[in-house]
Amino acid sequence: MCMNEHPDIHARLMPQYPQVPEWWYAIIFLAMFAFGVISIEVWDTKFPVKYFILALVISLVYVIPIGMSQAITNQQVGLNVVTELIVGYALPGRPVAMMMFKTWGYINMAQALTFTSDFKLGHYMKILPRSMFWAQVVATVIAGTTQLSVQVWMFTNIENLCDPAQKDGFICPSTEVFGTASIIWGVIGPARQLSQGQVYYALVFFFLIGFACPVISYLISWKWSNSIIRYVNFPVIFSGTGAIPPASAVNYVPWAIVGFIFQYVIRRRHFSWWTKYNYVLSAAMDSGVAVSAVIIFFCLQYPMNGNIGINKVQKWWGNTVPFSNADSAGTPLLTVADGSFFG
Repeated sequence: MCMNEHPDIHARLMPQYPQVPEWWYAIIFLAMFAFGVISIEVWDTKFPVKYFILALVISLVYVIPIGMSQAITNQQVGLNVVTELIVGYALPGRPVAMMMFKTWGYINMAQALTFTSDFKLGHYMKILPRSMFWAQVVATVIAGTTQLSVQVWMFTNIENLCDPAQKDGFICPSTEVFGTASIIWGVIGPARQLSQGQVYYALVFFFLIGFACPVISYLISWKWSNSIIRYVNFPVIFSGTGAIPPASAVNYVPWAIVGFIFQYVIRRRHFSWWTKYNYVLSAAMDSGVAVSAVIIFFCLQYPMNGNIGINKVQKWWGNTVPFSNADSAGTPLLTVADGSFFG
């Protein structure tokens, strides 16, 4: 809501509830800061505390501009590469320090925006701000503890966990990406890849392109207010491939098809239906995937060691096509000949 707009009904009703005191946030921040320093100093992380503070500052600086972009586009621009680049130059050869800096510099910002979006939902649902605050704090404690416990159990009880050939599909794609990033940005470091004279030096100029494109589009929109360029959002375009890896064409093609059908075709031809049901359907599809995963596990995977319908219902095209292509096999487009080298 703009500062000069009249408050809507939600904004007029919410002040009746007591707001969350700022000292509540301060106590949580100081406690988590202390835990962060302890984890850095007690274990051999090779991660100076001053870089921990720098990571927090980066999160603080970016949370508002990225939050504004996310509020408009529903897409969050990640700070993972930015933080990896900074710490890779500052602390080369320290993969653990790189991952810690990345987590505090990027995930702090992402969690802050998630926290804010939940408060926005509470604003519309007329939930007491203090109740929303404690609901999220308690849920965070429970979720973090549960996740760590499940992780320990999985590493102890699941055979070949995170192996590409793991029989139940526990291949850990996101974890593999995180680990690979620690090697690329932490062990090898950006200085050996992006500095002048190195193989990927040309990519540095994309920082200038990324900075210039939004400025140019703004100037064009300001000069020609009816130009189609005003509908172009370069941060969304440039961050659109942010899920690669672990996502691949198998993921992006269905996303593009569904997005085109619902956000273009149906929106243009059946706008009243789209307005009423589009986002409800989106939530239902997300929920349906979660519910179906539980049902499939207990009906097909858990009983009889997963052999129920193994040659029938489990072998239909939709279940097998993602694993019968070059993306799934990890087939490179080009290979290095024997005796040659890359770069």
